[in-house]
Amino acid sequence: MRSLVALSTLLLLAAPLGAQTVYTGFTQNPGCVVGGPNGCAEKIAPQGAALTARNAFFSNLTNNVGTQNFESFAPGSGAPLALDFGFAGVATLTGEGKIEAEEPVRIIPFGRYAMSGSQYYQATASGVANFSILFSQLVAGFGFYGMDFGDVGGSVGIDLFSGGTLLTSLVVQPQVAAPGTFVPELNGGLRYWGVLYGSNTIDRVDFTLTGLPTDADVFAFDDLTVADASQVQGTVPEPTTFALMGAGLFGVVAVKRRRRK
Repeated sequence: MRSLVALSTLLLLAAPLGAQTVYTGFTQNPGCVVGGPNGCAEKIAPQGAALTARNAFFSNLTNNVGTQNFESFAPGSGAPLALDFGFAGVATLTGEGKIEAEEPVRIIPFGRYAMSGSQYYQATASGVANFSILFSQLVAGFGFYGMDFGDVGGSVGIDLFSGGTLLTSLVVQPQVAAPGTFVPELNGGLRYWGVLYGSNTIDRVDFTLTGLPTDADVFAFDDLTVADASQVQGTVPEPTTFALMGAGLFGVVAVKRRRRK
């Protein structure tokens, strides 16, 4: 009986493992020469802190997670966009933005590019703009690459929802300069950002893009990954599962008591 009590305590102590975990990292263009002819906007491959954050995020996932790289859409396509994440369901992207295709002559001056293939999702903010991803079912994880964040004073925030209730608001890219102040070190930079829960928790993600009052900041997104709880390694049981486990333990204890009597 003591062992049963100890087991129930361990199960309850495991519950906090399902809390939110955020993975993020930024990589500056390694060939960046401030004031140089190409600035810092050349395309770079996944590397540095961004790649480390991405690998840490994926190290907690199985190999069958769904990733959207926007290659199936026609360039110029705008919202709403239907996104397919395989076992984790489908989603609808609404709001600001459109699909862009890489053009080599634009990569150098603008610093926005794709991670997989040659297409990405581009969103523009003049003041504050938003785009949202509404999932067809609750999911446990969400991650993405972002390029060219914050180089002219813009910032990126993300709101996570469950059943219409705001769970948390997080900063993806902080504002590092006054609006309109060009920060060449961020031009064409690469960031990875991801969040994992121990259970299917999120059904909507809102992006808040803060740009400039009179001008605009432009952001690029690619390789959006979504995971169901069954695709998150080490997922803890849902609260209802804990309740069932507890009921089963108490049932075993009751049987032992009746046998003793």
